[in-house]
Amino acid sequence: MLMDLKFGFCKNFAVSALCLTVFGVMGAGAEPLAFPEALGFGAQVTGGRGGTVYHVTNLNDDGAGSFRDAVSQGNRIVVFDVGGIINIKTAVSIKSNITIAGQTAPGEGIAIHGGKLSTGKQSNIIIRYLRIRPGENTASEKDDALNLYDSKNVIVDHCSVELAPWNNFGGSSDNASYRVTGITVQNSLIANPIGQQFGAHIESVDGTWAWYYNAFVNTHNRNPLDKINDVFVNNILYNFEAGYTTHTSTHFNHDIVNNYFVYGPKGSNPWFQVDKNQSIYASGNLIDTNKDGVLNGTASSIYYYQGAGEELSKPWNELTTSGPMLSAASAWRYVNSQSGVLPYDDIDSLIWHQVGTLGKEGALVKSVGAMGIKTNNGWGEVIAGDAATDSDKDGMPDYFEVAMGYDKSKDDAMTKESDGYVRIEKYINWLGASHMRIADDASRDFDLRTITRGFQEVKPTYSVSAAENGSVELQNDGYTARFTPAAKGLAPFKYTVKGNDDTEYTGRVEVLVESVAGADTTVATGDSSTTAIVNRGMTLPNGLQIPARNGFRDLKGRRYSKQVPYRVLF
Repeated sequence: MLMDLKFGFCKNFAVSALCLTVFGVMGAGAEPLAFPEALGFGAQVTGGRGGTVYHVTNLNDDGAGSFRDAVSQGNRIVVFDVGGIINIKTAVSIKSNITIAGQTAPGEGIAIHGGKLSTGKQSNIIIRYLRIRPGENTASEKDDALNLYDSKNVIVDHCSVELAPWNNFGGSSDNASYRVTGITVQNSLIANPIGQQFGAHIESVDGTWAWYYNAFVNTHNRNPLDKINDVFVNNILYNFEAGYTTHTSTHFNHDIVNNYFVYGPKGSNPWFQVDKNQSIYASGNLIDTNKDGVLNGTASSIYYYQGAGEELSKPWNELTTSGPMLSAASAWRYVNSQSGVLPYDDIDSLIWHQVGTLGKEGALVKSVGAMGIKTNNGWGEVIAGDAATDSDKDGMPDYFEVAMGYDKSKDDAMTKESDGYVRIEKYINWLGASHMRIADDASRDFDLRTITRGFQEVKPTYSVSAAENGSVELQNDGYTARFTPAAKGLAPFKYTVKGNDDTEYTGRVEVLVESVAGADTTVATGDSSTTAIVNRGMTLPNGLQIPARNGFRDLKGRRYSKQVPYRVLF
């Protein structure tokens, strides 16, 4: 039987109070985190937990089963039975107490084109694995892609927020009753804004905002512009004309730690621009200005352009150091491995390819067509897939419920488990991590290179450990983890990747063990420069072997005689 490999986000947490919460060691009655890897000011958001499940069943702009209808009412966990592109004609407003689980969309996932999304004056929202791309034909030339104005308690994870005519991210408030506060954006790609070409503009007195493991790419300015009390940790910037900026007369606190700033073809300005009214803790930040295709940056100091601010001797907020923290170089390699929406579609494949050239490629674009993608009027494709069978329509497919010992004929999505998560959250949290499905009758292999793409150029070495409900061993090739299950259900294991440049990252793979594993496509990777999938052959469920063919194939099944840009390893 075969295994089903998928890719998402997984973290190694330092031993801390936050770490204990992340792994479920909580006080009696405490709510768990938004999802196990949630960080920062938005980590405690509950979203639609305890509400109802809404299925997005079509790609229509509105009407029953549409995304617009799904988010028009609160107290919902939104799942997707379809993948592909949703073209909207007007802005979509997201209501409070919602979880948007984009990772449930089959195929390459979901993308929303043509207009902005807004959480204005709403709260308690989880948004994961969603591509948001307005383009140039929105209702206003000042539309953001995702606007969090007057919002509080929101977490955005593994999203691609791109191609907005104004800011990719907006989050401002001038209303004392609706401060923008309690926000986290993590593991996301913020790239290719058009029009003014701004990355993010965040502004709110007394507000709080955290950025972790994000990539700002091909942006003119505001990367971000933070007029707010913030934490900016382990992010990367590539091909920017102005980096992190805090130009304002109002005093705010900023922790800027272990970020990597790399010039692209447009890079020429200081990475960090602040004025005299700010209190700054800056540590471990690197900048690479030589555009030589090699990650070899040096330490950089704060650049003041309107008088010196206050330089703090320690972080202003404990969240800066209480959670997981990588070196700047390790953050660069991790973000290039697992951030954004996975698997990559055409647009994101192009952007990540440009980032990987380390100064050689990348462009600030004024339109969707200027990216140079030749299909779908420049938008490229987001390949759909087939949703798994869900007999009781509770948002969890039958295979997951059977493996977990749930009742596949009964709607038990909101049944609370011992760790505080409801059952459908167990499913969407598994999908949101690096994960695979296997049968319980034999050992199965996981190619660790598929989730460590950013480390491939530094001759990585791997180790595996801490298997639960089974055992794990590293094979002789040095990168294959062989997992042997001992029981049905969830069975995670840890892996560590180390580069020859002293970069390092530890994460987890979440294994779902079934009595009978589902059908699957074998996935493999090439070397660090390969941007198409190596075709190593397949084994069908009936045991029939299909021999490998020469060359490469991409996620669409197209075959190439040589490596081609813009399609990815996953």
